[in-house]
Amino acid sequence: MSSSEPPQEDALPEDGPSPEARRTRASALPPSRPLLASEALKDDLAPFEPFAREGRRLALGAGMLFGAMALAPAWRPSGWPWVEVATSAVLLAAGSFPLRYSWRAALLLGAGLASGLAGVLGLGGASVAAYALGEWGVVHLLAALVLPCALLFRCHYRAYPIARPLVAAALVLSLPFAVATARAFDGTATLWVELTSAVALASLGAGLLGFTGAQTPLPAGWLATVVVTAMLCPIPAHAGARLGLSSATEWLSVVASTLAFGSAAGAAAVGAFQLLAGRHWTRARSIDVHHAPTEAPSAASSAPSLTDTWDDRR
Repeated sequence: MSSSEPPQEDALPEDGPSPEARRTRASALPPSRPLLASEALKDDLAPFEPFAREGRRLALGAGMLFGAMALAPAWRPSGWPWVEVATSAVLLAAGSFPLRYSWRAALLLGAGLASGLAGVLGLGGASVAAYALGEWGVVHLLAALVLPCALLFRCHYRAYPIARPLVAAALVLSLPFAVATARAFDGTATLWVELTSAVALASLGAGLLGFTGAQTPLPAGWLATVVVTAMLCPIPAHAGARLGLSSATEWLSVVASTLAFGSAAGAAAVGAFQLLAGRHWTRARSIDVHHAPTEAPSAASSAPSLTDTWDDRR
């Protein structure tokens, strides 16, 4: 060894236990907590603050619609636009300001429900419901609120036990809507009224999608939009038949008022869903998706087949 090279030192042992000891100790330790669901599935089966961005966009869109109806007399049925101004102000505030999730949901529910009920009573931009539907307007508002709300909850929390009973309850509450819509087939209504009423009744069939299994995801936004739109179809038809509309200005007012009624119902449905989700998302995130019940083998699959060989049966 030359004098220019430093002396070699003995290798020092590593601090701490050996890798074999670490593995043995790790296998002996009890798990820190039960694995209920993977982190990837939690946000899918039980999201936190669901439909927040879509609810904000709905508030802005509905607020601008009611604001346009307040500024354009041709778009609203009649009267002083105090209902449109108040509804527009609340919805635009809900969509513009950085509010808490529950506060925005409460504003959506309150503004939508108040505007929809005012329309049923013949007030505000959604008053076409009173002229076209009469005393049945309230059941249309109820169905357009509860069924989309239940479907939104089912789409976002499809593994939660109360999701499907909630859809069943919404369908029961929508039965008066089905009775009111079926009155169009008494033989006295026009063909347009009958066709749009058939589309509205078909929207209740979308509620049956809520009874699919937890492994079946559904498009929440599209499904709720289709249901509300289908329920709105008979309103212009009834308005045209009852009021005898002839000019383009009258039809524009009816279409705008129908959109306002649908926006009010949609805002109320989204607000109700978000308030319901805020009460249940903590418990929904504790669902053990790894121990889902498995289907028992059927008798037909366990019975021997004519094509089986003796080795297969043995």
